Amino acid sequence: MQSLSLNKGMMREKVHVPSSKSYANRALILSALLDNAPLLKDLPLATDVTILLKALEKVGLNIEKADGDILITNSFPACEITGAEIEVGEGGTTARFLAALLLLGKMPYQLILGQRLKARPWQEFIELVGSLGGKANLKDNVLSLQGPIQLPVELKIDCSKTTQFASAFDLISVNTKAKVIPLHLSSSQSYWAMTEKMVKAMAGMESYSIPLDWSSASYPLAFGALNQKMDFPGLFPDELQADAKFFQILEQFQAVTLNENGIAVIPLDEHHSLKFDVSDALDLVPTLGYFLAHIEGLHELNGIQNLIHKESDRLGEIIKLLKVFDREAHTDGKSLFIKGDKNRITEKIDLSLPNDHRMVMVGALFLLHHGGGTLAPVTAVEKSYPEFFDLIISS
Repeated sequence: MQSLSLNKGMMREKVHVPSSKSYANRALILSALLDNAPLLKDLPLATDVTILLKALEKVGLNIEKADGDILITNSFPACEITGAEIEVGEGGTTARFLAALLLLGKMPYQLILGQRLKARPWQEFIELVGSLGGKANLKDNVLSLQGPIQLPVELKIDCSKTTQFASAFDLISVNTKAKVIPLHLSSSQSYWAMTEKMVKAMAGMESYSIPLDWSSASYPLAFGALNQKMDFPGLFPDELQADAKFFQILEQFQAVTLNENGIAVIPLDEHHSLKFDVSDALDLVPTLGYFLAHIEGLHELNGIQNLIHKESDRLGEIIKLLKVFDREAHTDGKSLFIKGDKNRITEKIDLSLPNDHRMVMVGALFLLHHGGGTLAPVTAVEKSYPEFFDLIISS
């Protein structure tokens, strides 16, 4: 398990945020299906995206690459020659979007899931595939798939645990008259809206630039709002990215400004308790855990139930991490309560965290903010933000 030693320190004053893997993976699936796919510009280096790119090549898609841009010059399933065994790691959108795509083909496929991903919700998907005339089976960490499926005019999908299955089938309906109807859409509504807009917009485009990623931006934004002025060129509010709601929170604390070049964050002046519904922005909760832990008051984050279905049990892990840094935190199963204060721990702390990119990045923020220490596993950040540790300037 690779670790990194960090001292108390600061971050770079200018942050160039990577593009969004959420947008990128949706764009890749749509491009794999469109006869005249647009040129995709500014794809991120996140492993969730690079794994999907390799998978698409493995199933017969021709992908031309140049300076971070890619163009898919044929389409699925017309390109299909043989089945394949594909390792997909821990990426939820990577595996679920790819699985739906492959069910349009006639060949058998096996997706090798990461250990945490295999334990995340799959039964709804397996039952849905059977109802559409295909076959799906999960044995240990191998998801076996056999198409082709037939999409009905209306396809109702339960979203009580995740919206990713609904998004996956909406993406692969781009060339059909099928309409996906999400049921129990109580969380991640922004991601569903992102899918719907991209399905309608991408056909006929000559090029498509991947927007910058608010999930990645949230970590340095939170650190800057507590510690230092930082500039984020090219980063603007985005109603289709759930984690962009952090901009609204920073506005409440008077810690952010917006100009024609992007966003700037400054150490906050306001100190008050925050009550916020995070059901649409669950990936933002680890960042908010760090941020609110250092603002005096009793804070309440509502709608946290599905945090247990992420790359780790993030609800439990956040509470444990907060307690390491002497912060009071507890949950009633529906809300997370955090008592924040300004105190800093001066001694070094060794953090051994789950292999979860978001928990590792938040762990780094805590060490920089307090007395430093060691952090592992640092390779986890490659899933979404490989450049993350380049931001850090330890003293």
